[in-house]
Amino acid sequence: MPGVDLYRNTGPEGSVDYKIYQEKEDKNLEKRTDRKDHELRKMFLKTGVISHAKGSAFIEVGDTKVEVGVYGPREIPKRSDFSMKGILSCEMKFAPFACSTRRGHQRDSEEIELGLLLKECLESTVRMNLYPKSCIDIFVTVLEDGGGVLAAAITATGMALADAQIDMYDNLVGSCISVNQGRFLADPSLDEEVSCSDAGHEQGNITIGYLNTSEQVVCLFSQGVLSAASMDTALNLAVKKAEEILPAIQECQIKSFQAKLNRMPQ
Repeated sequence: MPGVDLYRNTGPEGSVDYKIYQEKEDKNLEKRTDRKDHELRKMFLKTGVISHAKGSAFIEVGDTKVEVGVYGPREIPKRSDFSMKGILSCEMKFAPFACSTRRGHQRDSEEIELGLLLKECLESTVRMNLYPKSCIDIFVTVLEDGGGVLAAAITATGMALADAQIDMYDNLVGSCISVNQGRFLADPSLDEEVSCSDAGHEQGNITIGYLNTSEQVVCLFSQGVLSAASMDTALNLAVKKAEEILPAIQECQIKSFQAKLNRMPQ
């Protein structure tokens, strides 16, 4: 039967969804007491988490957890035309248990859209002219969606590419800002993202991919209705927060490189 997961044990016939017993939380953004509006969530970074991948990375930002694996570059078989630029293959998938509602095994429209956005971001970052007739495969798995998934995926993908020793123009950093009636919330949680994505004026979310050395924004994804002034302020704040994340990425890369040197035979 379509729509039935045959690999799960179904509950009793009289069972109901547990979420109906949960107390509804107040979505008022004034209750953000754990950190200031412009303060980032705690972050954990690690590379080399997938043993059989050329490069891999794991990022945990608050409740958001994302894992990335990079494979290649590999030769494209049976390709008749010659191209001086290689090809990037990027796939983004939510784990079935990543969200409050169970995700399907097949990629839906949201996952396809996020994968295309991530691919466009990486095409401006990776030096594909050094990999003619080659393909680099990137697989992003969202283990838990706690807000700012695309920004976390951008940061983790850049770290995984560096771990795979893929030539890039610069370190890639992702940053996300939510706007709600004049308030600019850096690194929003899932509840804050949902509250700011309502169809109201001066409410929205923006996510960027940023190259620090060249000071270039290689990706800009916006949701909601924002004025030009609010968009400019949110973009400047997103760039500033990306610059604050960069030292943590560089420190993780240095530790990973030193660990690789220690494993090499003397």
